[in-house]
Amino acid sequence: GTVQALVITAALGAPVIGRLADCGGFHLVFLICTAVMAAVELGLAYWGNGFGAFVLGTAVIGFIGGGSSSVLLTRPINAHFRRYRGLALGLVGVGISLTTIFVPPWLQGVIATDGWRQGYVVLAGIAVLIGLPLTMLLMPRSASTRGSAQAQGKADHSYLRERDFWLMTLANAFAAIATSGAISQLSPMLQDKGLSAADAALGLSTFAVGQFIGKLGGGILLDRIEPRLVATVLTALPALAFIVFLGTDHGAFVPLLMATALLGLLQGADVSIFAFFVARRFGVERYGTIFGALHGLGWIGTALGVIGFGVSFDLAHGYWLAQLISIGLLLLAAMLLPLVRLPAAVQIESAKTDRSALTTAKPPA
Repeated sequence: GTVQALVITAALGAPVIGRLADCGGFHLVFLICTAVMAAVELGLAYWGNGFGAFVLGTAVIGFIGGGSSSVLLTRPINAHFRRYRGLALGLVGVGISLTTIFVPPWLQGVIATDGWRQGYVVLAGIAVLIGLPLTMLLMPRSASTRGSAQAQGKADHSYLRERDFWLMTLANAFAAIATSGAISQLSPMLQDKGLSAADAALGLSTFAVGQFIGKLGGGILLDRIEPRLVATVLTALPALAFIVFLGTDHGAFVPLLMATALLGLLQGADVSIFAFFVARRFGVERYGTIFGALHGLGWIGTALGVIGFGVSFDLAHGYWLAQLISIGLLLLAAMLLPLVRLPAAVQIESAKTDRSALTTAKPPA
C-alpha cells in the first residue's frame, strides 16, 4: 500500500511542483516543500500509529518530494548555465547520489539502536539542518531562483500538443520500464544466473559505479557532442546488459558485473539527458511545468517496470522474457530521441565566464 501511494502521488506531484516553481521561483517552493516534508516526518515519528497513517504520510511525502528532487533542483541550473549546462546537471545528480549512498546506512544504524521513530526524526533533521542550508547556499544567485512572469497566470498546456514532448516522454517511460524493473530485481537476477548472494551484492556496487559515470560523464558529453547522439548511445547501451544476461553462461562473474554497470550508466544519465533536452527545446520560462509533467509520466514507466519484472518471472519461470522485452524498449527509446528537434545552443561570449560560474555560483555578467 505504501509503495503504491508513493508512486501515485509522486506522479501527480511532479507537474504540480514544477508549475509552482515556474510561478513562485525556486527558493519559495524549496522552502515550503522542505518544511512540509520535515513536518510530516516528525508527525509520523511522534504520532504515527496504524497502517493508514503511514500510507497517508507516505503519500504526502511522495507528492511534495519533487520539491527536493530533480524536478525543482534542475530549473535554476538550466537557467543559470549555458555552455557547461550538462556538466552542472551532472554534478547535481552526483550530489543526490552521494546522499543516497551515505544516508541509508546511517539511517539503518539509527533505527537498529533507537527505533524507527527516531529514524524519521533524523530524516527531518537532515532535510532542515543540512539539506536546506547547503542547497540555499550553493544554488546560483540568479533571476532563475525567482518566478517567471510568463508562467504566472493561466497555465499554458500547449506543450502537450508538441510532438517533441511526447517523443521525450515515451523515450523516458520506455527506458524507465526496462531499467527500473531490472534494478528492482537486480540481486535476484544475478543469483538466478548462478552468482552467490555476496557476489550479487557486489553487483549493486558496480551498478553504483556505472551510475556515477553516467551522471558525470553523460553531463560532460552533452556539452561537447551532439546531445541527441549522446542520448541515443547512452539509452541503447544498457540493451547490451540484457543481452549479456540472456547470453552468458551460468556463473559468468565478470560479464554479469559489467552488465550491471551498463544498467547504472543510463540510470545515472537519464535525468541530465531529459533536463537538458527540455531546457534546450522549450526554454526555462515553463521548464518546471514541462519537466515535471515528463517526470511524472516517467513514474508510470517505473511502476510498470517494477511490477512487470515480477509478473514476468512468475509467468516465464525466469527473467528471460522481461529481459528480452527490455532490449526492445531500450532500442525503441533510443530511436525516438534523434527525432527530437533541439534549437542551436545559446552562445555565450566567454567560456571562461561560464566555467568560473561552476565554482563561484554567481550569475554571469
